[in-house]
Amino acid sequence: MWDKFVAFSEDSRQVVAKLTADIVVDGNFDTRGLDDALTSIGGQDYFLMEDEVLRFINLAKEMKSEAYVGIAIAEVRDASVEVVLSDHDMLASMVVTGAHKGVPLKGPQIVHALAQSHVTKGINKLALKKVLVMSHQLKPGETFSQPVAKGKNPIQGIDAKFVPLVKDPTKQVLAPKESEPDGKVDMLNLGETITVSENDPLMKRIPATKGTPGLTVQGKVIPPKPGNDAMLKEGKGTKISPDNPNLLIAEVSGMPILKERGADVEDALCLPTIGVATGHVKFKGNVVVLGNIESDMVVRATGSLTVGGFIESADVQVQGDIEVAKGIIGHNVSEDQSKSCIVKSGGSITANYAQFSELQAANDIHLSVHCLNNELRCGHDLAVSDAAGKQGTLSGGHAKVGGKVTCINLGVEGDTATYLHAFARFQMFKDRQAKLKEQYTQAQEQTMEIIRRELEFKKTPKAERTEEQEQALEADKQKANAHLEKVKQARDHHEQELEVALEECKVEVKNKVYTHVTVQYGEEKAVTKRVHGPSVFSFNQFEIKFSSMFEDDDLDQQEV
Repeated sequence: MWDKFVAFSEDSRQVVAKLTADIVVDGNFDTRGLDDALTSIGGQDYFLMEDEVLRFINLAKEMKSEAYVGIAIAEVRDASVEVVLSDHDMLASMVVTGAHKGVPLKGPQIVHALAQSHVTKGINKLALKKVLVMSHQLKPGETFSQPVAKGKNPIQGIDAKFVPLVKDPTKQVLAPKESEPDGKVDMLNLGETITVSENDPLMKRIPATKGTPGLTVQGKVIPPKPGNDAMLKEGKGTKISPDNPNLLIAEVSGMPILKERGADVEDALCLPTIGVATGHVKFKGNVVVLGNIESDMVVRATGSLTVGGFIESADVQVQGDIEVAKGIIGHNVSEDQSKSCIVKSGGSITANYAQFSELQAANDIHLSVHCLNNELRCGHDLAVSDAAGKQGTLSGGHAKVGGKVTCINLGVEGDTATYLHAFARFQMFKDRQAKLKEQYTQAQEQTMEIIRRELEFKKTPKAERTEEQEQALEADKQKANAHLEKVKQARDHHEQELEVALEECKVEVKNKVYTHVTVQYGEEKAVTKRVHGPSVFSFNQFEIKFSSMFEDDDLDQQEV
């Protein structure tokens, strides 16, 4: 029926639907047949105005005069373009709609669209040409989107850097050197000790940068985040150079101790051995022993300790790191398994091996060959392995480790029991977690109390309220909300730290796990009843997990 109603307007830019007097439409008249009617007159590519079509249908059913006059239901439309901004005005895209019997885009239209959207920066001319070409190729009503302008992100500032200008003595392992033609080792030749002279440069500062601003496609400036700046810190025996404020120099001669933003220069005590000839040693600084620390000697130092030979049945306690070229040797002195050799460090302990001794380090303990029947405690990681990863046995005694444990073999053949308490900081984490949860609950209660006060205040007639009361209430509310958010962030951050620590603080055994090994996490324990190959012990806060490095081998929490 539509073919009797539709025809082109006089200028052929519209399709008009017009009801004639000799045709009466019934109540079933709808859009069926309209597409065929438009195709039959060649108007299928015209833009169909659906609202006008529905209006004509309704008017025709009601036999209104407008239906006999005629209503334009389709028309010619030129290609159109719209600029869309996204990514916080960092990207401008052009969306082109194909022409309905009209003309494609022209250059001035594209320029005008950009100007209307105030897009002035980062314009890609090749992309604009593509938009122009595509407007000729699109079907009627088909759309095409093309990014045409991209903003410039700011270059963030770089934090201040502190570059050491001398080698770090704490990373230098003093070990006997071959000095004879026949390959013999001279135990007194431990290599050159790192020292500095007065006015030697120790560290330089590279100042922070401010960064480079960015631009949106509309030309708005995006300020960069400046780098965090910091200054060099003078320390013991050091000073800022009078000629260069970004240079730290030595004020006295001695051994440099590098820090994050500065350095100290310590006078180091150097002895061939510590024994009967020297007596007990107490020194405010670093101690270098070319040979051994002999039995029954007491050593105290505020710096680090480097030993070229052995520590044997001595009492050694220093605030810095302890490095022993050979071994730490002791023996059991009583039925309660107390040890004759005690070595404690405020930093890390590094040695070739240790046996029948008590070792304690605030940071890491690293033994190359073996750890045999020791009472061991360290705040961070324990490693019993040589550089090649071929040997390193942790067997017998008790080890309480704050972080990760790595060894080649764990335990020993026979009935000797080995006790390993991994991630000993777990209970500290749990206590802190409980405390933060309690603080968060209290902060919520405080916030709710202020909300209740606010509701009561609003119930008070306005005439009885004062501006001071309202301001005080608002200040309390903001303070409570800020405190709640601060406690929440601390709680969430601590939970993330615990998850990371649980993932990192594993026990990795690269060769064999023997029988009679007890691995403990928190209050949970697992005991090996048979020999395993390369294995990993981990903890998920509830149970100890065991897996083979080569195949799945789940471990029961109480028995392997």
